[in-house]
Amino acid sequence: MKKLLVGLALIAAVPFSAHASKGIGVFLGSPMSGIQYKHDDLRFSLGVEKFGVAFDKTFNMGTLTDNRKLDSLYTFVGAQYVDHHNKKVGVRSGVGFQLPINSFELYGELGPSLYVVEEVDLDLEAALGFRIRF
Repeated sequence: MKKLLVGLALIAAVPFSAHASKGIGVFLGSPMSGIQYKHDDLRFSLGVEKFGVAFDKTFNMGTLTDNRKLDSLYTFVGAQYVDHHNKKVGVRSGVGFQLPINSFELYGELGPSLYVVEEVDLDLEAALGFRIRF
């Protein structure tokens, strides 16, 4: 546990960004669809079709690899809670793309979620979304 906490602290101390900006928008996906707020490299998602919340930290692939051609790609890690027929709490990660168009941003992502409450379950999940940047 101590090694995990030290590792997380080291990762959090490194300054990464995934198109640092603020934005709010909607997304369609699994296990939930809803609204999302983005502030710099942190995201908060609220599921409205199936109730759920998720919190993620994103990392810009162009910054990680020092290759500006990969600036439209990102990776993320976070946690989520989903309450549909049963309550699920888990960790999630994945990769995604974002396409800025003027003050808008289209994005899509794919990744596994490991649920650990009620039953252990590993699901592959995806989302497509649209944000207004400000």
